[in-house]
Amino acid sequence: GGGKGAGMFFLDPERVRGGGDVRTTLMIRNIPNKYSQKMLLSTVDEKHKGTYDFLYLPIDFKNKCNVGYAFINFICPISICDFYQSFNHRKWDKFNSDKVCELSYARIQGKQALITHFQNSSLMTEDKKCRPLIFFSEGPNQGTYEPFPVGPNVRRRTDARRDDERE
Repeated sequence: GGGKGAGMFFLDPERVRGGGDVRTTLMIRNIPNKYSQKMLLSTVDEKHKGTYDFLYLPIDFKNKCNVGYAFINFICPISICDFYQSFNHRKWDKFNSDKVCELSYARIQGKQALITHFQNSSLMTEDKKCRPLIFFSEGPNQGTYEPFPVGPNVRRRTDARRDDERE
């Protein structure tokens, strides 16, 4: 069988309900390639607004389409159960797609780990629409946009080396 590590990333809502699995970051798979991050956001927000604090739909910059999967981090593991009901093994409502959504756990877990992973990425120099989104995890602003902290190591497009080559 070609299930590479499927066991480790397998999402069982019963275990979540019972408190046996407290991971919070999911991978949403089989997303139709024409979905934009904004569309995915509004689809998720129909029922789950305010329950998550990270969402990222990677885009392939060459063809401007998404790569077919996204990451979402829930503030509280129990919210995963409702999300699972809404999305797992369901078809997508746009683009008349045959793709069926599959949910599993992501390799990188937790909002902070996700921020650390992405904040030094060259993504941070790309169009804002293509960057990961974070939302306040608590307090009166829970669920509203939080500015993404850009790491100190992000190389700007005007990379020093390229300037040298021009001379």
